[in-house]
Amino acid sequence: MSKRTVVIIEARFYDHINDGLLSGVVAELDRAGVAHRRITVPGIYEIPAALALVLASKQVPDGFVTLGCAIRGESDHYHYICDETMRRLGALAVDRHLALGNGVLTVHNEEQALVRCDPLRKNFGGQAARACLRMMDLKAELLS
Repeated sequence: MSKRTVVIIEARFYDHINDGLLSGVVAELDRAGVAHRRITVPGIYEIPAALALVLASKQVPDGFVTLGCAIRGESDHYHYICDETMRRLGALAVDRHLALGNGVLTVHNEEQALVRCDPLRKNFGGQAARACLRMMDLKAELLS
């Protein structure tokens, strides 16, 4: 049996926040013995497009983890970006039967993001990796 693989798609708009998220994901995937590779995009809005490109390639992985952060600002831009990103990720996961762990943070301020990205606190990166791993197992159980 070949080794399971996960593609991590990360938006590097807030590098210091994403570093914590990524650390949590990598620790969980390494602990599970799952191979992983990273794809970097500019912001969370580009994550669904990158995921769709991977699906169109010849190297489709067993699962995906998406990472990034949107911090509420003074305009409506935050709402449009967050809503559209989450909607498209959800649609791809359901329509394409993906094992997807969503670690995209949508927060009111940087302090909330720092708590959620920290592997020693909320560890949303680790949570997203565990969700992906569980969905990979469920997919294998139900579709094989």
